[in-house]
Amino acid sequence: VGGSVYMLAAAGRRLRLRCPSAGRRCSTTITSDEPAVLSETRVFTAEDVTAFARLTGDDNPLHADVSFASSERYGARVVHGMLYASMFGAIVGVRYPGSVYISQSLSFRRPVFLGDAVTATLTLRRSGGGGRLLDFETTAANQHGELVISGDARVLLPRAARRPRQADPDGISRPSG
Repeated sequence: VGGSVYMLAAAGRRLRLRCPSAGRRCSTTITSDEPAVLSETRVFTAEDVTAFARLTGDDNPLHADVSFASSERYGARVVHGMLYASMFGAIVGVRYPGSVYISQSLSFRRPVFLGDAVTATLTLRRSGGGGRLLDFETTAANQHGELVISGDARVLLPRAARRPRQADPDGISRPSG
């Protein structure tokens, strides 16, 4: 009984992404109803904020100007909300290569400051579409455990099973194995 089974650590349990016959095109499906929890932690730096501003053109002085930001609502520079929100899509892309991120709702709860460690978490709430359509609750908290963002995401897994990817120490994601 050949085949490939890819495991995903999930709240003390495992979810299986099953390819029933080795070497043949197959579907990627979730075969457990247990909620999966995926998370990643990142510390945001001034360099991250500058690079994001340059890439997106969002040069709001709340993110870029120390003297302006210090006199405003939060008293210091804040990280772009969409920068730390992008952690959700990155987690999905690394864990499920070839997946399509269909939708995301976001509610920004607290600011994230330079140097904050943000832990983004996706909790699998439901799978449908033969196990290929996944609905996640998305949350992120700072190093103090304070909720900074919440929402929901929908992801479509690829038709063909792919090996989950892992980031190398240099930050480049490559297939595991």
